[in-house]
Amino acid sequence: MFLLGMVARRLIVLAIALAVPVIAAEFLARKLIGDAVRSAVKARIGVSADVSFGASPVVLALIHGRIDTVTIKARRARIGGLPPLTLSATLHDVHLKNLTSLQGAIGSLTLDVRVTAGQVLELLATPGCVSSLPAPVRGALGGSPRVLLFPGRIDLLPARGRAGEVRLAPLVASRDTVAFHVTGLELGGAPASPATLAAARAQVRCSRTLPGLPFGVALNSATVGRGALSLHLSGSGATFSALG
Repeated sequence: MFLLGMVARRLIVLAIALAVPVIAAEFLARKLIGDAVRSAVKARIGVSADVSFGASPVVLALIHGRIDTVTIKARRARIGGLPPLTLSATLHDVHLKNLTSLQGAIGSLTLDVRVTAGQVLELLATPGCVSSLPAPVRGALGGSPRVLLFPGRIDLLPARGRAGEVRLAPLVASRDTVAFHVTGLELGGAPASPATLAAARAQVRCSRTLPGLPFGVALNSATVGRGALSLHLSGSGATFSALG
């Protein structure tokens, strides 16, 4: 029993000794590649992001030449001229092309952006949107309207009360443009006349172009949930390096 105990202890010591360089290599690989991806992301969204490789060993992934999935999360990110917002992204099939300069490529990526009610109001505050509504509707909304977000719709209301209401729905107009379509109007708590609704739809050209989207992504969908407008974007064939 004593001999078996000594052998077991020696095996444990040997296992630990062998594991130390493997753990060190894994830590180094995660740091180097994480820093490269983080730098590339920061150069495009203006803030540092949290980068995660999941539980799978990065060193083994690099032996095969690629990392299957990298996830990114950031707050107060700036993309497409939008106000600072919350962003999450998933990078698929990440290849490291040059180990020395930490240059790589991303097979494909998806990006999800959360736009709050206040930020949506900023998007709507353009000459072609709120300012182009028929005069009776603008008068009912007042000079400081507010936005409420519900599943499938955006409600534009006066600062207080419900003297007027404009209901809008978002849609993707092009790969870098989100538009807002008037779906309903109320004045004094009653539905606006068909003529007023038709006039609003004819006059309002409410859209926002998002220039310089990161990593060449394009808009796929724009959906409204309770409290937020969600923009989903995707792309492929992007590159990154430790220099951004």
